[in-house]
Amino acid sequence: MFFTNFSWLFNPNRFIFHCLNIIAGSNLMKYVKTFLVLLFITKIILGEEMKINVIPVPQIVSMKENYFQLKPDLKILLNNKSADFFTAEILQKTLSETNRINSKIVEDGNGEGNISLIREQLSRKFIDKIPGDKLDESYVLSVSGQGIKLQAQSSKGLFYGVMSLVQLLERTDKNKLREMEIIDWSDLKVRGISDDISRGQVSTIENFKKIIDIISRYKMNVYMPYIEDMLQLESYPSIGKGRGALSKAEVKELVEYASKRFVDVIPIFQTLGHYENILNQKEFLKYAEFPGAACLNVSNDSIYLFLENMLKEVFEMFPSEYFNMGADESHDVGLGYSKHLVDKTSLAKVHLEHYKKVYAIIKKYNKKVLMYGDELLNHPENIKELPADLTVVDWHYRAEEKYPSVKLFKESGLNYYVSPSVWNFPTTFPTNYNAFPNIKYLTKAGIENNATGMINSNWGDYGAETFKELIYMGYAWSAQCAWNIDESNEAEFTDNFLFDFYGVDDARLRLVYDNLNNPINQMIWHAVWRHPQLPDREPAWWEIKASPVTKLSWMESTMPATEKALTELKNVVKKNKDQLDILSFIVKMNEWYCLKMETQFLLRDSISAKQNYQEDLTKKIDGNIAGLKDLKKDFSSIWLKYYKPDNLNLIEDKFDRLINYFEESKIQVASGNLKNPKLTSKWIYNKINDSSYADNAKFRKVITLNETPVKALLQLMGDTYAKLSVNGVFVDEVYTRRSLSLVTEYGRVKLIDITKYLHAGENTITAEVENFNRNGSAGINIISKISFANSDFEIKSDETWQAQTLNESGEWKNAVSKEYPYIVTEPNFITRRQSWIER
Repeated sequence: MFFTNFSWLFNPNRFIFHCLNIIAGSNLMKYVKTFLVLLFITKIILGEEMKINVIPVPQIVSMKENYFQLKPDLKILLNNKSADFFTAEILQKTLSETNRINSKIVEDGNGEGNISLIREQLSRKFIDKIPGDKLDESYVLSVSGQGIKLQAQSSKGLFYGVMSLVQLLERTDKNKLREMEIIDWSDLKVRGISDDISRGQVSTIENFKKIIDIISRYKMNVYMPYIEDMLQLESYPSIGKGRGALSKAEVKELVEYASKRFVDVIPIFQTLGHYENILNQKEFLKYAEFPGAACLNVSNDSIYLFLENMLKEVFEMFPSEYFNMGADESHDVGLGYSKHLVDKTSLAKVHLEHYKKVYAIIKKYNKKVLMYGDELLNHPENIKELPADLTVVDWHYRAEEKYPSVKLFKESGLNYYVSPSVWNFPTTFPTNYNAFPNIKYLTKAGIENNATGMINSNWGDYGAETFKELIYMGYAWSAQCAWNIDESNEAEFTDNFLFDFYGVDDARLRLVYDNLNNPINQMIWHAVWRHPQLPDREPAWWEIKASPVTKLSWMESTMPATEKALTELKNVVKKNKDQLDILSFIVKMNEWYCLKMETQFLLRDSISAKQNYQEDLTKKIDGNIAGLKDLKKDFSSIWLKYYKPDNLNLIEDKFDRLINYFEESKIQVASGNLKNPKLTSKWIYNKINDSSYADNAKFRKVITLNETPVKALLQLMGDTYAKLSVNGVFVDEVYTRRSLSLVTEYGRVKLIDITKYLHAGENTITAEVENFNRNGSAGINIISKISFANSDFEIKSDETWQAQTLNESGEWKNAVSKEYPYIVTEPNFITRRQSWIER
């Protein structure tokens, strides 16, 4: 009975666990001889147990005592030269650059003293150890005193074997490689990343290639660019214009480069939600669920022609047999024009009918369909109605012990992937303390519940400030977990990755990464850009609840050592030296952030207690301004090294806005008039009873001017759609809403010159407003500065404004004010800096 299943013999951890289980609860003396015999068997089967420094860790490794000495005249032998020559070239390059060996690639020959790359049917002794459905990507690597032999049944398996061999060769001492045998395969068939190129950073073609190089090195086989408006389309040339949208030539070059490295480039092109960048353009507003919606109007049949026109071009660019239709976070469906469909059936049914229509379009072009699973979890009744060949991408970004959805998708019979995240969107350095457990435990849950893939996501919310060069470690960790979950140890992986990425084993690298990843040392982007005179923001659910003083203390105590280590490492690392410049930038930003926190303490104290810290504050404010100008220059330089120049202005604007805040604070300090920077005009609404507000309204204010103004500026904000008129003439409108896009954020606040619409005498300002959110309240916020030759006059929305519903024609009543859910800063009419809605 003990020897009925031999699989545990080939995994050292499982073997020891199995042996201990036998001894536990038994007569120890009776079984001690058996235990010693088993240890002897292990020595024979496994050789000397030793951790192997390869990412991902192979499934079965047998290490031996002797070494193979690489010879200067070494040859790389191929039995299929035409098909596997490129793979051999990668190996040849490593031998040249790392081992200083000028090898030759030849077809067949004597394997003694050489490296043989053999694509053939594996022998029975290997096949019996590899799960039957994993053979295609499996390989066997044998190192003996006579040479190195790599066997695989496919070109892909051979490539993965070379990726392991390359890492081993880079760690050799005096070109001596330990004798060993590796039998390896992956836990999951699909292992990849999704890359958000729609919200800020758009890689140059060389940077795209670097991403492919890195993920393929760690045996990942899928790259999914996340595309909203980031393709140049002949059918709609205005889409993505000025945003760095990829051309057909760029896509072709990327796809061909990835294909040689066995990476399938699968586009994620949205087909329902996350359309705000496109629908924000007047040309496409007719397809929106309502003005400002992020979703298409599914009750408008013309959207399906619109979608098919775009999808045809997408399919032509991406030859993959797979296509991800997105369809996540479609929160706006049923809130506008399609509400009648929801009322007639249900929100779930409306979604399902749309999925089927889009699915039919995609299948017409012979593509296999993927879609995100969040809305299916919101409407689980739809799961059983989906086509049987559809693949669900089940994404979750919280670090949890269990993920119940995997069992649901397993029981549905649908093919599905799990999708964690590298957590690059909220902090200046990736939030690895959330990302690593999220990646490991979601991948583990997927493997245990018949998932067939793992797609690790990066996102560029609010402009993509976090440099994507910093998330290669997160990619590699997910590659490890998806290939061999049982050997996924975070501490061992981190050391292995740092050596593999930088080419040196140096404790200072670990110190740098540990300090920057320390939750207390993390800088939240929203806090970085926040007005220095505002109270601290409330921490999000995932943040460590540390006081600003605690953060300041930790940063001040750890950043000097981190900076010193980076300076020293620049003369030590052998690979990816440019990465140290990015890490140095983060340290420099941390040091400036300490100054910002110190300045904020004084500013707030001055506002609340009316203390006079003028000299100290002026010095600190000047330091902030100088530091921010320097950081902006460094940030832009790094961005332009890896990404297209498009969208950089969005982040430069953030630097400039914060600099303006400090400059305004300095003026207030000098005048002794520091004040709260929150917007002073009120958000006004139309109350229809004691407990509710109208979801549509019109507001008006009548003002009398003694003379014609020289200049009149008005700032308009709507909750959420507002149309402004002055004296019966339409002026402008705002309709974009809060989303993950920084592009559309600019449309939420408008500073408008209304001088030509005003005259001496009575003037009427009118706003028609609608809110399409569930249980939404229609409101506006208006602040205006009207200038005359010798005086200024301000108008602010407040309770003196009159209100009624849009269709009402009777008596006007006074508007009411209530708190807006987000903090908004006061505009500066002198510099024409408009308000900003804080995050």
